[in-house]
Amino acid sequence: MKTTRALALLLLAFALLTRVLAQTNAPDVKAFVHDFYSVYNAPGAVKMADFYAEDATFYDPSFELDMHGRAEIGALFVRGLAKYESLTHEIVRTTALGDDLVVEAVMVGVLHGKTVRVPYVSIFHFVGGKIARQRDMFDTLHFMVQLGVFPSPFQPKPAARPAEAKSN
Repeated sequence: MKTTRALALLLLAFALLTRVLAQTNAPDVKAFVHDFYSVYNAPGAVKMADFYAEDATFYDPSFELDMHGRAEIGALFVRGLAKYESLTHEIVRTTALGDDLVVEAVMVGVLHGKTVRVPYVSIFHFVGGKIARQRDMFDTLHFMVQLGVFPSPFQPKPAARPAEAKSN
């Protein structure tokens, strides 16, 4: 009896979870990733705001950004992406669950004549098919190293000195 009850509860939980996941507010993952990252560059920057809900938030502690509203987020993209001579994104992995999407990628851009490759992660939450919240984290240390702002903290170890000959 207890086993039957536990099995029934498990099946009910599975059915509810399946129903919740089917009622997502998120757009199709492949289509969103393609559309969003194809305009995530200087020429497409003016289209970026269209992906966001009117009251969306965008937070990126790596660049000290805490933006509120579609207009403010859109203006950030127009200003920020204009600095790049070229910019593409190599998508490494996407993980979606319900209304949330995590994108792991590498930004490949030319900035001040230097090519940079910057790994990052974006976490999106969707409401009504639009981005309601976005949280980003870029590897800014390696970004600055590639631009020559900081020396690499990962220098090769100095060669070991040969052991001195022992006197007998």
